[in-house]
Amino acid sequence: GAIASGAIGDGGRGTGDGFYSIYVAPWLTPFALSVGVFALVAFAFLAAVYLTLETEDQPLREDFRRRALGAGVALFFAAVAVLLLARGGAPSLLDDLVFAPWALPLHLLTGVAAVTALGALSRRHYRIARIAAAGQVTLIFWGWPLSQYPNILPPDLAIADVAAPDATLRLALGALVLGAIVLFPSLYLLFRVFKRTSDVRHQTSDISRPASDV
Repeated sequence: GAIASGAIGDGGRGTGDGFYSIYVAPWLTPFALSVGVFALVAFAFLAAVYLTLETEDQPLREDFRRRALGAGVALFFAAVAVLLLARGGAPSLLDDLVFAPWALPLHLLTGVAAVTALGALSRRHYRIARIAAAGQVTLIFWGWPLSQYPNILPPDLAIADVAAPDATLRLALGALVLGAIVLFPSLYLLFRVFKRTSDVRHQTSDISRPASDV
């Protein structure tokens, strides 16, 4: 919130006088705090949605479902609060979020994803809810960099101003590609092994449970 509002200006050195004004006060404005609450609620919503699909215990799954629905509704009101406070805290950000060419498609897609996620949770279609919730949070995230592009620290520090030399960027891109080739298969194997182990343990506990408990 402090970055998007432009309070961390002058190349990241702040615009006030004194330590508190430069390094603390920009992060304690109503707009900055509302953005923090918005991010917190978004991740609480995402975590609850994901856990509804992962848990095998039915009462616990229902608890996560209720929490996900509540967090989804809270996320809507948190988004409204951010937009209202942006009028005074980050007017340039608000202008881009409302009037930029990409704004309407982004908001429509985000709204569709949100309604789909809440509807799927209500009907207990947890896999669909997970996909929709992930899409919703992803779209929300991309709204931030798009709204302050081409700046990395509004209003006066552009991405091009802090970019490394082209040769360094090419080397970094190559290293990123090579790292992804190694990392993504490793992560896939890691999650698959532990997921399979969890499923096997669950099946074993069901088999070993006395007939009177079943």
